Amino acid sequence: MPGRGSRTAPLRPAGPARGAWAFAAAWVVGVAIALLTGASSVVILLMAGLVAMAAGFVAAPLRLRRAGVVGVELPAVATTGEPLTAVVEVTGRWPVHVEVRVARPADGAVATAERVAAGWCRSERCEITGTGPARGRWDEVRVTVASAGRIGLFWWRRSFTVRCDPMWVAPAAAAVPAHTMPLADEAAGVAPGAPVRGHDELDSVRPWRDGDEAATIHWPSSWRAGEVIVRQQRTNAVERHVVEARRGTGDAAAEAARVRSAVEAAWSLGAGASIVEVDGTRIGEPHDAADPTALLRWAAVFDGPDPTPPPVPWWRRPVGVTHAEPDTSVVRTARWAIAAACLAPAVMVLQPLGYGAFHIAVVAAGLAAGAGLTTMRHPVAKGLRQSMGLACGVGVGAALIDVSAVDTPASVLRFVMPQVLLALFVMQGFECTDRRSARVTLAIAAVLVAYAGGIRVDDRLGAWLLASILLLAVASQLVGRPDRRPATRGSAAAPSRGVRWRHGLAPVTGAALAAISTVAGLVVIPVPDGPAQLTLPSFLSERREVLDDGGLATPGGSPLLGGAVQGPGKRTGGAAASYPGFSNRMDTSLRGNLGDEVVLRVRSPQPDFWRGQTFTTFDGTTWFVDEDAGLRTEGPDHAFGRASGDVLGVADGETLLQTFYPQVDLPNIIFAAPRAYRLLLDAPVWQRLDGALRAGVVLPAGSAYTVLSVRSSATPDSLASQGDLAALGAPAQYVQLPGTTTERTRQLAAELAEGTTSTYEVIQAIDAWLTDHVAYDLEASLPPEGGDAVDWFLFESRRGFCEQIASAMAVLLRSLGVPARIATGYVPSERDHIAGVWISRAHDAHAWVEVRFPDDGWVAFDPTAAVPLPGEADDVSVGGELFDAVAGFVTDHAPHLVLGGGGLLVVIVAGRSGRAAVRRRRRGRWGVLQDRFTVAATRAGAGGTEPNRDLAEVLTGEDARWLADELDRSAFSPSWQDDDAVYQRGRTVLVELEHAGRR
Repeated sequence: MPGRGSRTAPLRPAGPARGAWAFAAAWVVGVAIALLTGASSVVILLMAGLVAMAAGFVAAPLRLRRAGVVGVELPAVATTGEPLTAVVEVTGRWPVHVEVRVARPADGAVATAERVAAGWCRSERCEITGTGPARGRWDEVRVTVASAGRIGLFWWRRSFTVRCDPMWVAPAAAAVPAHTMPLADEAAGVAPGAPVRGHDELDSVRPWRDGDEAATIHWPSSWRAGEVIVRQQRTNAVERHVVEARRGTGDAAAEAARVRSAVEAAWSLGAGASIVEVDGTRIGEPHDAADPTALLRWAAVFDGPDPTPPPVPWWRRPVGVTHAEPDTSVVRTARWAIAAACLAPAVMVLQPLGYGAFHIAVVAAGLAAGAGLTTMRHPVAKGLRQSMGLACGVGVGAALIDVSAVDTPASVLRFVMPQVLLALFVMQGFECTDRRSARVTLAIAAVLVAYAGGIRVDDRLGAWLLASILLLAVASQLVGRPDRRPATRGSAAAPSRGVRWRHGLAPVTGAALAAISTVAGLVVIPVPDGPAQLTLPSFLSERREVLDDGGLATPGGSPLLGGAVQGPGKRTGGAAASYPGFSNRMDTSLRGNLGDEVVLRVRSPQPDFWRGQTFTTFDGTTWFVDEDAGLRTEGPDHAFGRASGDVLGVADGETLLQTFYPQVDLPNIIFAAPRAYRLLLDAPVWQRLDGALRAGVVLPAGSAYTVLSVRSSATPDSLASQGDLAALGAPAQYVQLPGTTTERTRQLAAELAEGTTSTYEVIQAIDAWLTDHVAYDLEASLPPEGGDAVDWFLFESRRGFCEQIASAMAVLLRSLGVPARIATGYVPSERDHIAGVWISRAHDAHAWVEVRFPDDGWVAFDPTAAVPLPGEADDVSVGGELFDAVAGFVTDHAPHLVLGGGGLLVVIVAGRSGRAAVRRRRRGRWGVLQDRFTVAATRAGAGGTEPNRDLAEVLTGEDARWLADELDRSAFSPSWQDDDAVYQRGRTVLVELEHAGRR
């Protein structure tokens, strides 16, 4: 039943793949996680997922835009419910799923269409299998070409109607044959006599007629019955059976099936058969059932078409969803890729919770057990599989959950909930037996990645996030991958080198476009302001209480009795907590090298000064904090009022939300951006009159607390507009000067203020003078005993560190009557663009000046720290930060990337060359020519199994025929000898044929 030419229907969406809804649900959960955590990494993951889903939606139309159906070949006759093969010729570069349906017109319209074959088509001409449709004559073929692209999340289809010859479909032979009457063949003129031995049974080879050889076989009966029959034949007559076919029985298909059974039974006995149609009392003329094709055609249309069954009422229809995806199975490669994609988020969750290699290995073993059990050659019983999954999940949970760590309701969220989630995650792996459950598993893995991105702030988050996204993408692609088994039987043309290159570059190009689209989408999304206030992070990795008197304590919990001086020579050590500014007094001659250790990671949309202490009183060399301990609040949700010198209320400025993650053990100082009005920490907290915060516990590594601060909108213009602050007056403690302050210090301040109209201009003048006249030096000389440290720094040494620079600026401002004080804490020196956190190292412990403005309160200034004014902070997008992260990584690792890329290229080239060399060695040079000759011919339209002479006819030309003969001689001639000249000529001819085929 060959057909050519087609009518094309528009491209239409077919629907989502099995389990694709799980990715949409996971994306919604990811949005909730992003809102709850305010993590930039989760926003990046969400945008990547959105781009992937959009690509999955539009990829299939791009693949199907050039897909077409050239022709269809169906068998002329078929049997209902029995296997049949359809040959479909399609155009296009990509694998598509093909479904063949047959239809028959009714009153000029198509009444019914039934599916007869379906399968993947990976070449221009493919064979797909199916079963015969209902009885009848089918005159029209509809071919539906469908694809979901490489990701396989959403299916599109296009239908083609192909003109073709009718296909006749008969019912299968019934178990009970129709009524039959044996008659003598009229040509013989002799009635059948009594049966003789051997007539009704299969027997060994016997003579066909008297005098024939014993090896003769009755081939005509074998041909009729479709199988070899060896039977004795009587000598004087040929038997013929007349089969009655009754019309009007109400079930024409059943009557045709009984007639077919009777006719085939007659053929199996070596007899002829005729059919007589009986319509009530009318008996028609018998007609000969000459062969199976004629019999099936008669049975297909006997007594008219079968009636169309009435539609099933909607309330009786089975409940379920019709899936557009034709396949349900998951190949072994995809299943192990799913296990790998699940392991990465599990590790991402376990590491920040403090678990090591043993616990990671336990989870990995559980995931591997699920993958191994669901990929066994012989499927495991469902009950046994679920029991093993339950046992494995319980084992993982027992290994991860530490009941002794659960002492408060809040600790359940950290020490029970993630562990239970991972145990259930491992159990889900034992249900991963089809594509729906596979995609559900991957969606859960994506949720775990988002969860891990929300709780992790370490520098490995970017690498883990990239690895997880890649593994999820690969696993998703493998789950939706079409059947890789060959769909043709030697008729597929091998793809050209250009096609192979396009197929190889397609995923690389797609990944590059996806990455660009992700960054472009993130450019318009600002960095999150922080987590929702419903879920502000706050927890202590270990509770170490201190004396509840508002005093300072060391990281170990003991009271800080003196300064931070360690060792001889008035130089501090390298520990993060040994900075002299984190005590009740700060000697301006102390600093030292504090090291490069990461101390704080702060999730905040904008940088700021993370203030810990303030100092008001100065004696010429040392600054002192106020002695008043302030007010105590219990928590865990602390609210603070205005401190001394504060102006802004909660509603008077923009809220800056900061979550602090100590990376080392810190004292009980609460670092925060000024001016803090709310703190989340499960411990008592003292708010001192100067605004500093001290907790009733120390802050060990692995803890977290969240601070909400109200920021002013201070800009250079707004500060300058507030005029001369000295003229407004100020509390005495903020303009206090030590008796050691020299006249030349006061004179320098007056000179710098000359000609200015506002305090802000004075600050800028002092800043510029310090930048031009002093140098930052950790090894600067110390002032003489009893001398003024500021005078020594400004006029003698002119070398120093931040404590001396800030002290000099504060004294110069106080000399002019401007309210100023010293603050200490940390400044952010780096930005982790993926985790969305600011990084402060030990050497970022800093001292700066705060000046009180009437409209803004305390505003920080420092010549050595690049922290902008609150009103000057730029709005940064997630995409901009991601681009900066990628650019920084490429810049920092350019040599390694070049070497790695070059090494990978060498490995690829060496691998291809090695495979080609092995192939040449196995096949020989003439064997390689034979392979290339076959490929060239199949590209020109030949099949893949024809002899070389037939392949040459497709290529045309005497050279092609000569080459075909030489290839045959090299393979089959016993006298053939290899000749270099002949080989070179054959190679030249083949190259010309290949070039002609490409043109």
